[in-house]
Amino acid sequence: MRTITIALLVAGFLATLGFMIYAGEPERLSWWPLVAPFAGWVGVPYAVLYLASRRSPSTSGSRAVLLLGAAAVSGFGILMLYEAFIAHPDAQSGIVLIFIPLYQLAGLIPLLLVARLLARRS
Repeated sequence: MRTITIALLVAGFLATLGFMIYAGEPERLSWWPLVAPFAGWVGVPYAVLYLASRRSPSTSGSRAVLLLGAAAVSGFGILMLYEAFIAHPDAQSGIVLIFIPLYQLAGLIPLLLVARLLARRS
């Protein structure tokens, strides 16, 4: 289950980077240093879940909650970026990259608490 969780996190992060490249101007050399901080920012929810899955005790309940969190974070991120950049592109679509990690982290907090609680109970 841990392998599936990590695979979902990697896929979600790579898809997010793909949307950033799609929406940006990667052919301009000056674009890359400017996008690096955003790439780090959008990677924070994925990194938090990755660290939680690596440090979590091996209980099936906590692993299942972390898998659910990985699916939710990756699915929500990909869906929102698709909506912002492909389905309904707008001049302000780039601002989505600032707020999606906040929403992902806000949704992760209860899931991480439940996973921690389940890990402690066993």
